Formats: sequence, C-alpha cells, structure tokens
Amino acid sequence: MTDDLSRRTGDLSPEKLALLVLRLKKKRAAEAPPGKAGGVTRRPGSDPAPLSFGQQRLWLLDRLEPGSTAYNMPSPIRLRGRLDRSALERALGEIVRRHESLRTTFAEREDEPVQVILPPGSFHLPLTDLAGIPGEIRAVEERRLLIEDKQPFDLERGPLFRAALVRLAPEEHLLLLDMHHIVSDGWSFGVFYREMGALYSAFMEGRPSPLPELPVQYADFSIWQREWLQGPVLEEQLSYWRERLAGVPPALEMPVDRLRPAVQTHRGNNTVLVLPAALTARLRELSLKEGTSPFMTLLAGFQLLLSRLSGQDDVVVGSPSAGRSRIEVEGLIGLFLNTLVLRTDLAGEPTFHELLGRVKESVLGAYRYQAIPFERLLEELQPERQLSRAPIFQVLFNFVSLSDLSLDLPGLQVEAVRLREPESKFDFTLYVNELADSFQCNLVYNADLFDRERMAEMLRQLQFLLEQASADPDRKIGGLSLVTPVSATLLPDPARPLGGEWRGAVHEALSRNAARHPDRIAVQDAQGTSWSYAELQSRANRLAHFLVSHGVEKGEAVAVWAHRSAPLVQALMGTLKAGAAFVVLDPAYPVPRLLDYLRIGRPAAWVAVPGAPPPPPEVEEAAASLRRLVLDELSGYPDTDPGVTVGPDDAACITFTSGSTGLPKGVVGRHAPLTHFYPWMGERFGLGGDDRFGMLSALSHDPLQRDVFTPLWFGAGMVLPDPERIGAPGYLAG
Repeated sequence: MTDDLSRRTGDLSPEKLALLVLRLKKKRAAEAPPGKAGGVTRRPGSDPAPLSFGQQRLWLLDRLEPGSTAYNMPSPIRLRGRLDRSALERALGEIVRRHESLRTTFAEREDEPVQVILPPGSFHLPLTDLAGIPGEIRAVEERRLLIEDKQPFDLERGPLFRAALVRLAPEEHLLLLDMHHIVSDGWSFGVFYREMGALYSAFMEGRPSPLPELPVQYADFSIWQREWLQGPVLEEQLSYWRERLAGVPPALEMPVDRLRPAVQTHRGNNTVLVLPAALTARLRELSLKEGTSPFMTLLAGFQLLLSRLSGQDDVVVGSPSAGRSRIEVEGLIGLFLNTLVLRTDLAGEPTFHELLGRVKESVLGAYRYQAIPFERLLEELQPERQLSRAPIFQVLFNFVSLSDLSLDLPGLQVEAVRLREPESKFDFTLYVNELADSFQCNLVYNADLFDRERMAEMLRQLQFLLEQASADPDRKIGGLSLVTPVSATLLPDPARPLGGEWRGAVHEALSRNAARHPDRIAVQDAQGTSWSYAELQSRANRLAHFLVSHGVEKGEAVAVWAHRSAPLVQALMGTLKAGAAFVVLDPAYPVPRLLDYLRIGRPAAWVAVPGAPPPPPEVEEAAASLRRLVLDELSGYPDTDPGVTVGPDDAACITFTSGSTGLPKGVVGRHAPLTHFYPWMGERFGLGGDDRFGMLSALSHDPLQRDVFTPLWFGAGMVLPDPERIGAPGYLAG
C-alpha cells in the first residue's frame, strides 16, 4: 500500500505519507483485540509515571553532562506592534495548564527516573524594560539577554519551560521562550504556536479559551509506549533493524579542518544557501516523475555528496521523525521525536535515477518500522561507543516546513530571532526548509571540526550536484562533478594541455642552487642537524658514487629505510643523482606491507638512514641479498657530480596504492611530471628562495615528494618537524 500511495502522493514528505498510511489502517487497528494494540488512554490517578524511551536517553545524557545546554530549545521571537501583555501572559499560562509536560520534573524513585507532574499554578511573565536606554547600550543589553536566556535547566527542580518578555520600545518586544528537549520537540512548537495564537486572540477580545480539553497527556503516552512496545511488536521492529544495520560502518569519515577532540563538543556555527527557484522546480518535477518526495530527492543528493567527500559507498545518516503515529497525541506538547537511521548503498556506479530508488526503499522501510525508539535500538545493537562522536551516524538530515512553525498574533508582526551560534549535536546537520518556491539549506556544523569556508563550499557542491542530477537523472553518479564554479576559479584546469618543456630533473635543481647559494640552509631537522646547499650537494654526490660503484644501474630501484631526518633528504637526492628510483620504507608500517613493497619494487640496493630503528627480522631476511649501505659510511667517496644523465621518462620513484583491493600496487613516478608540477607551484603560490617549508607528509606517502623537492627546486629552506610534536598547538607556527 505504501509504495502505491507514494506514486500518487509524491509531494508528501515521507513522514506525512507514513501518517496517511497509518490513518488508512486505523479501521483495521480498531478491529484488533483490546489491550496493547489499542490507543493511548488516560492513566488512572496522578502517580509519577515512567519516562518514555526518548526521555530516558535525555535524562541519562543530562546525568553524563550536567549543566549542558545542548538540549535547550530556545525560540526568541520579536513582536512589533501594540502588544496586550495581559492577554499574552494569560495565553502562556493556559498553555502550561493544558499541557502537563510543561509542568513536569524528573526524580529518582527506587533507582529509576520518573515523571513528577506538578499541579497547575499561577503563571507570571516577567518583564525587562529597555525602552528608555540609549540605542547602542540597548542593543548590547539585548544581545546579553539573548545569550543568558540559554541557561541550563535543572531536570529535578524545574521548571523546564521558561518565558520572559523584553520591552525594547513601546511597540517592539522580545518574547524569550525556552524549553528543554525532554518535554518538547519540533512538532511541539507548532502546537505551542497554534494554541498561543488562538488563546491570545480570544483573551485580547475578552472571550474564554476556544480550545477543547486535551483527551490524553504525555505521561499517558509514555505508559502506553512501555506497554505496547514489547513481545511480538518489539521483535518485529527489532528484526527489521538488525538486518538493515548489519555490518554498518563504524563512522562516516569526512575530511575535517582540525583534529577531532577526544570528547565530542557541541560548539556550533552555521551557513545558509537558498536553492534557486528554477532548480527547486526541477527537483519537485523530478520527485513527481520518480514517485519520490522532495525529502527523498534531496536526501539522495546529500548522501551522494557525503559519499564522494568521504570516499565511502555505504552512507548512514540520521533523520528525525515526529513519532506521532497515534492520532490521540498529535495535539500534545512533549518529546515524541524519534530518530531514524537511513542507510544507502551507493556502490556499483548507479545512475541518479537508480540512486533515488535505493533511497526511496531505505526511507519507506525506516518509516514502516519507525516505532522502535532510537534509544532502544542502541540498546539492541550495542555499537562501539566513542566519546568523540555520536554512535551509528554522525550526520543528520532534517527536512522541515517553515509553514508548520508559523505564529499568528493579531495586530503584531512576528519574527523569529536567529541565534548566531547554534549548538551542534552531531558533526553537522543539514536543515532543509521547504519554502513556497525554493529550498533553504541551513548547515549547522561543529565549529571545532570544520571551518565556515569548507561548509559553505559543501552547500555549493550540493547545489551543483542537484543541478546536474535533475538535468540528467540517467547519468552515472560518478560522472557528476564536485567542482563548483567557485572552486573552478581556484583550481588548475584539468583540460588545459601541459607544456612539453623539459626543465631538468629535481636533483639538477639542487646542483644549480648549491652553485648559486652554497651557504644558504637547505635542510634542518628536529635532531639538530643543519646542512647548507653546498653540504647537502656534497653528501648526495657521495651516496650517488657509492651506488654507481656498487653496480646500481640507471632505472633500478633503491630501498630507503627511512627516518624523518636530514639524511633522508640526502638518501633521496643521492639515489636520483645515481639515476635510480627510490622506494621509501617506513618502519611504522606493518611487516606484511613492507615485504610487499620489497617484492613489488625489487630494489637493487638498500640504504639505511641513521637513527632509523632496526628492520624486523622478516624484513632483514627479505633484504639480505641487497647491497647495503648506512649513510655515515661514505667518507671515502668523491663529492663531485657522478655525471649520470636522466631524461623526462626515466623513473624517479616507486610509490604504492593503499591496497584496499587486497594488495598494494606499485606506481612508477617519472621525472617529467615533477618538471611540470614545481614551476606551476611557484607561479601559483608565489614561492621563492626566502620561503621555509615543513616536511609534514608520511614517509611512504607520495606527498613526501612535494614536501622535499619543492623547497629544493626554489632554493628555499626545508624544516623537518619532530613527528611526536607535530600535533602540539603552536609547534609548527614556531
């Protein structure tokens, strides 16, 4: 039934679609036997009630991080016009009376948390009057009040709903509203605003409340949820998710701008992009054609972007669901929100059309089995917990309609006040707000991980992907470009033909700079070694003479047993001067990988850099037949150039792939690409002999060539930092 409905209701969000299906099934549910399958009913008496599953998780999080404001839900509102303060105060008080959740606190009884519902009482709306303060001072005070409004809640003492009024001018006010997430959610704000508008209007006109009494309260739901979600119902839900999330990846490894803190932080920031009206129209048209909702179509584009940026084909994101499958609770304020896990397989180079089908299947399945609370799912799956990131998913996708959160107060202009620095519960969350003719994308991200520039470009990349996909949904997703018009102005044109000029090998640049600036410092390391260009040239020449005299021929490979030190640079340059290609062996690598390097690279000689740890016995045995050299044993060899000539197509190095398919593959690097690269680097970044370069790359990683050869090409200085201190704050800046 769900699939057929989705084909005919492509403009519905998956949540509204799921709710429609549930209502169509209501007759069948009504015919079911009474008991656990029945609806939510009033609980007898007023004893403390158990927590819902969602409340229990937030209660535990509050115990782990007391004083945190991560789950505050501030909603400051600017009101312009003639305000009836008495009607507003009465309206807010009536809402608190109607909804027990706003009078709820949380206590422990016999080592179990319970909801304690306080009786209705008088409600007072405090007023801070700033109308008589000069403009600049008033603005500062207004910002202070907005910041102070987001203070921690005490779950045991309460209250967990706060309201305050600030008068800025006779006809301009700020209404500061804040609730703790344990008693509210996004849908609840829609309920709150609708009731506030109806009650304010009635009380302003002297009429009684037009709202009927609520049939049930939140505590009734929490009791029902605990009784219903057990036995066969629970097993059916869990069975789906066990299968769906089997082998789920431990994390989505997105590129970050800073090292991930050991303990997850919530310091957030955001950046916004509004999709053009023409693109929005094409996306809605595509959704209608494909039988998907705009939610699914935008999710497909978002998961494609995450896959491309992370390099992972198995992409998992979270997405909130209203969790109000029972019609009795639709008008309640409370925490019904559930978080669904949306997992999509992007492997096999599907078209965007095919990807939409996969996303649709994932979304409809998740909503079909949405009754299982995410908290209960965590208990069942027991994912590995890390304090540095959220379990199962680290990215959230939230599709909302701003029209559901509108507030209408007669005689007043109502404007939501956007807080400048929202908190980020995840690595980042994409909020897509559906407007009349566009989609507003608001990316809230963890500011301790990401810079604004990166996240702004991520939104531009999302828009660019959606433009390409909506124009040609039958195109393979791997053929959709991430190079936005903005980034294209910063990156080299890959279609531009490279010049064929041969500018000589990199070791020849060393010789030129040694002749021009013999006393200039070429390299210095953390061990205190510092060599001038003349000294580095002399040492590299001695090594080249050793290799040539011991039968190493042009084009053969030389294994360099590496240590991050100045002699490493000598080993690389000496190998090149002998006409050979270097293979760097990092002692930190696993023994099987080092043996693969020796087997694939087939070096003719072995050069050990002083200070490197001794090779493991297996590596020592595999290299036993090679001609061996330790760099401090070259005193008898000449320091003149060995005179070996190399050309653009001669081998310079052998590097290796990651081995993700099982075995690493050797890649032979020629001299010619280096000739093209370093002049371009100098031109693009304005590099010269007065610059200093750090060797930051891993020793067996091909960017090592950039770190070593770029400064030597321009006659600049190279600094080899202590690998144990690279991550220390301020170390590299010194």
